[in-house]
Amino acid sequence: MNYYRLLIRRLLALLLILLSLNSMAIENNDKLLRDQFNKRSAAEIGQQLYHYLQQQQWQKAEKLLFYYQQQPQYEVLLVNYAKALLAQNRGDFLNAEFYYQQQLKQKADFIPAQTGLIQLYFHLREYKKAQLQLNQLSNLIDLPKDIIHSIEFYRVKLASYFQGQRFYQLSFFYDDNINHAPDLPEQIVSHSTQRKITLRGAKPITSTGLTHYFSFYQPFIIYSHHTFSSYNYVRYTDYHFHRSANFFALYTQLGYRYQKPQYQWLMTPYYEIKKSQAQYEYQAWGSKTQFFYFINKKQTINLSFDYKIKKYQIALNNLNSQRLSYSANHNYYLNNRVHLVNQLNYQLGRKKNTLLNYQLYGIKTGVYYPLLENWHISLFLQYQFKHFNNYNPLLKKRRKDNSFVFTTNIKNKSPFILGFYPAIELRYTRRLSNVDWLYQYQQHEVLFKLEKQF
Repeated sequence: MNYYRLLIRRLLALLLILLSLNSMAIENNDKLLRDQFNKRSAAEIGQQLYHYLQQQQWQKAEKLLFYYQQQPQYEVLLVNYAKALLAQNRGDFLNAEFYYQQQLKQKADFIPAQTGLIQLYFHLREYKKAQLQLNQLSNLIDLPKDIIHSIEFYRVKLASYFQGQRFYQLSFFYDDNINHAPDLPEQIVSHSTQRKITLRGAKPITSTGLTHYFSFYQPFIIYSHHTFSSYNYVRYTDYHFHRSANFFALYTQLGYRYQKPQYQWLMTPYYEIKKSQAQYEYQAWGSKTQFFYFINKKQTINLSFDYKIKKYQIALNNLNSQRLSYSANHNYYLNNRVHLVNQLNYQLGRKKNTLLNYQLYGIKTGVYYPLLENWHISLFLQYQFKHFNNYNPLLKKRRKDNSFVFTTNIKNKSPFILGFYPAIELRYTRRLSNVDWLYQYQQHEVLFKLEKQF
């Protein structure tokens, strides 16, 4: 017992010594700071403070700010500017905004405060406030060239939050298996002197074709962190050598987004219809909810939940279904160039024909990588395991599929004709099934695209 008391006393004594040494070190640092700037004027100390702030040496700036405020002729404008930047660095955005506003009250054309507020509002996703502040800054006269360039940069950046975004894509494609046929050799089920019973799936159909795709996105920032949006697209695919497979698809959704600097969530009800030949194939409606969390500047997580009801035409109403989908995405920005993506997903499908009820598990991984100026490449590998819940007496087994999809995209964002830029996509799909004669297949697709955003 005495041993423990003695040990505790020694630990307390050691702690007191360390605290005293720390306080002495702080006092010595403060003394060195005073000695360093003792013979300098307030203007020179202010210049050094501004230098520390621009170099983001926050600890030195905070100590020097305390010393600078003790000078009889310190500049209130510089003090408020330093307090704004230091508060913003600490994550105290309310005080940062307050000190920026104090600067503008003292000097309405103080450019560092104007640009600081714009950057702050972008970080807080307060885009309406950022737009108002940007308009005030652009109304100032005799602005330096670098500020004019910054204004144009932020105007372009703000346009994506207020203006509609239109996108058109024309794809020329080659597909060697548009009907997902296995093309396996005949399998002999039974063979006797009187008859032979075999199993064989359909033969793959190869075709080239064109796809027209047009989308339109329009945001409506209602107030502060609340945004409504509308997104619509139409797609028409024309198979040159198999016209019966041609189809037209229409998709429309309304979205509500609530966003904060650290996170945002999005809710989007939607409707889609697919039409082939003279009548529609199916129509579907559902709702998707997404949650985004920004771990840090390099990492984000996206959680998604999707519920969808699909209703086919009368001749195919046995395929009517309901589907639940869950997914988790992790995005990692290795640097300003490389972007890594990983995804886990799960689907639960329920059809009117209960033999087609299934569960699907999937994983997807990929990378976006810029090659040269305006050249981008992405590589994705996806694996899915799909198993059907019920025993099929016709197939005499419970069906199970394994699918692999490898996709490569190469894109050059330099417009070369009428504002269009080129892209190439290569996609390989391989599905393995325990009902191989009917569901196992492989598919090669080559797509050359012309894209334009306007």
